[in-house]
Amino acid sequence: MLFGITKYGLLPGKYAPPDYRSDMPAFMGALSDEEIWAVLAYIKSFWPQELRQAQRDLTLHRQ
Repeated sequence: MLFGITKYGLLPGKYAPPDYRSDMPAFMGALSDEEIWAVLAYIKSFWPQELRQAQRDLTLHRQ
């Protein structure tokens, strides 16, 4: 989900309620997929271990 929001922006109906308004831009034209993953990895490196584990668990349940 974090990758999709970063690449495509915070799309109403997909990542937010249908009438949700956000200034979250899409980075699809500015960053490659590899660069997006690298940015997310960098941000996650500052998360506490418990939060990183919870996000991993959530990701595994969605696959």
